[in-house]
Amino acid sequence: MDEKLENSIQGLFMRATHAYFQKNFQLLNKFGLHPGQPPILWHLFREEGLSQKEIANRVKVKPPTVNVSLQRLEKADYICRRQDERDQRVSRIYLTEKGRDVARRLEGMMEKNEVQMTRNFTEAEICLLSRFLKQLIENIESIEITERIKNDFDQTHSI
Repeated sequence: MDEKLENSIQGLFMRATHAYFQKNFQLLNKFGLHPGQPPILWHLFREEGLSQKEIANRVKVKPPTVNVSLQRLEKADYICRRQDERDQRVSRIYLTEKGRDVARRLEGMMEKNEVQMTRNFTEAEICLLSRFLKQLIENIESIEITERIKNDFDQTHSI
C-alpha cells in the first residue's frame, strides 16, 4: 500500500478494522468462537428465547448464515433450542449455563477493549469519534454500486 493510500481515510479505516478484527479473532479463538457468533450470544444474553429469524434480523445477516452459527454454538454447548409452546414450527434459542458464562466473559473483554482503544482520548474526543464513525457508517451505507462502477472495476481487474 503506498503512503498516500495508507494515510487516506480509507487506508486508515482498513488498517484500524483489520487490527481490531485480528486482535478479536485471537481472543475469540480462546473460546472456540467465530467472529459472527458473539453478537448472537449478546442478543440472547439480553433476551433469551429468540427465534432464528429474530436473531438474523437483529444481527443483520441471512437466516441460513445464522443457522450455521447456531449449529456451531449448539455443538459447543453454548445454546440449546426448544420448540415454541404456542407454535411448534418455531424453535426458540436459549443460552446454556456455559453460554451465559461465555457471554459475561465476552462482555467484560469488550469493556476492557473499549477502555484500551480509547486510552489517551478525552471524553470530548471519544464523543467526536463516535459521531464521526456513525456518520462514516451512514455514508458507506449510502454508496451505490452502479453498473458503470461494476463495469469499470471489471475492465481494470480483468485477467
